[in-house]
Amino acid sequence: MSIVLKRLGALVLAAILVAGAAPAMNTQAASAALAKPGNCRFVRWREKDDFDDCYIAWNKVAGASGYETLHSWTDGSHGSWKTWNNKTTTALFKDVEDEHVTQVKVRAFKTTSKGRQYGPWSNIAFITPSPEDYTKKNVSSGSKNLQEKITWEIIYGSSGYNVFLTTNPKGKWYWNQSTPTKATAHSAVIKTYRGSGLKKYTNYYFRIVTRRKRNGVFCTVPMPAADYYTGSFRMN
Repeated sequence: MSIVLKRLGALVLAAILVAGAAPAMNTQAASAALAKPGNCRFVRWREKDDFDDCYIAWNKVAGASGYETLHSWTDGSHGSWKTWNNKTTTALFKDVEDEHVTQVKVRAFKTTSKGRQYGPWSNIAFITPSPEDYTKKNVSSGSKNLQEKITWEIIYGSSGYNVFLTTNPKGKWYWNQSTPTKATAHSAVIKTYRGSGLKKYTNYYFRIVTRRKRNGVFCTVPMPAADYYTGSFRMN
């Protein structure tokens, strides 16, 4: 009987030791896992007059051997993967699609004897180029009701557009109107400037700013430069 009890005690002790070791093993595995890169974000356009190249940044991940980015259209298609070293937290993306809103996400990886071990994907950073091609037409019904209609190229994947206006592109810009929240709402009739009707013999400069919604909030990428404008018109 004593031998049986001893064997039973040994089995119970072994079970206790295994149960006690399990949390430690899980903690060790969790601590070895790579974190998700935080604050993946659009930084700026490379040039001051176009929407071809831009910089995307993210927060550094401790213990990472490098990073992998996925640049794609907003529906996940046309994906392009690229690898960056562990010192890179601001990356240049060249020749981005200028007629589509695109998106970038990033994940860290660790190189091991078994190959790469990847961490989770970051949040999504949107790249929202603004339209560069447009047409304009005077649609005034009379000399006291001056109006200009502007139609621009569609930026697919967008959630509508904002129209800004100024009479001095090196000065302050003023919001004029927003279109419906769909990519194909790509025209606007300009009737006023800063709350008043348009004036004759005045040059008006306009910006068409592409918008994209994320979690119900509009994410707007800045213009290439403070004085950048899409086009201009003059009321004669």
